[in-house]
Amino acid sequence: MKRNSKGRGGYSPPRVYDKNSGEYRPVSGISEQSGQESGRSRYATPQRRADTRKRRRRRALLLFYIFTFVAVIAAAVVISLTVLFKIDSIQVTGTSRYSAEEVIKASGIQKGDNLFLADVKDASTSIQQKLPYIGTAKVTRRLPAKISIEVKEEAISGAIQYAGKYAVVSINGKVLELAAKMPENCPSIKGLTLSKAELGKSIVYKDTSTENVFKELTTAICDNKLEKVTAIDVSSPSKIIIVYDNRLIMNLGLPSDFDYKIRFAKGILDEAKIKDNEKGTLNLSVAVEDNNAYFDPDYTTSSATVSKPAQNSSK
Repeated sequence: MKRNSKGRGGYSPPRVYDKNSGEYRPVSGISEQSGQESGRSRYATPQRRADTRKRRRRRALLLFYIFTFVAVIAAAVVISLTVLFKIDSIQVTGTSRYSAEEVIKASGIQKGDNLFLADVKDASTSIQQKLPYIGTAKVTRRLPAKISIEVKEEAISGAIQYAGKYAVVSINGKVLELAAKMPENCPSIKGLTLSKAELGKSIVYKDTSTENVFKELTTAICDNKLEKVTAIDVSSPSKIIIVYDNRLIMNLGLPSDFDYKIRFAKGILDEAKIKDNEKGTLNLSVAVEDNNAYFDPDYTTSSATVSKPAQNSSK
């Protein structure tokens, strides 16, 4: 009876010639892989085994290098957050009624804190909330270990009566102060009714139409740098009034063209067409149409009022 030389599955395993014995012998390290449609097996040759060992070594080295890199980065981060970049100085610049110490305290940042862990955005918000007269606070990091705080004070539009107090507001509508009495050197504002006024927050108006008129007017005053305004009255929608230096009543007429009218008045004052000691009413209601403003002096020693045109030749 012949011995079947074929292996299982009806095929012979690969064989190699052995010089020492002079016979053919099966290849060592046979590795069969199931699932092949042809039914044949693939066998690991010495070259394949060597390649496999090389791939494993490369994989192990790659993992080692990755682990080492991550460990070095983590160590550098820990050292930078605990030992390096500690804040050693905090500088405050800009215009403000508050001292540098007050600004630094309001920011919540202290010397010795880590430069990169300091929340500059939160510090800026905190300064503006705790110190209402500051309009903007720019907090920035300066390498290697410095914090810079640049502040700018809010421009005051005036004080409005509210709940038995005076709410001092900025041109942006932010409540800067709730004073028990009318603050000095602060314009008084009439004709506005407030629903709510909380310190450090925007005021809430009852009448939105009056709100818009007031915002446009105060913006024009600020943009044209009309100083010495002592009162604003928006009670009458057809006669908007500004009192200048407690001696000149500026009648702007209808709530329109505020920028032009105030610029016109500023030109008259800058050119000294109205003397510094004169009192009276400056009618700017037709300045846009006629390019003229009419000044009615207030003669306390005379019962009559004399009207004379005051034209702004600088247009």
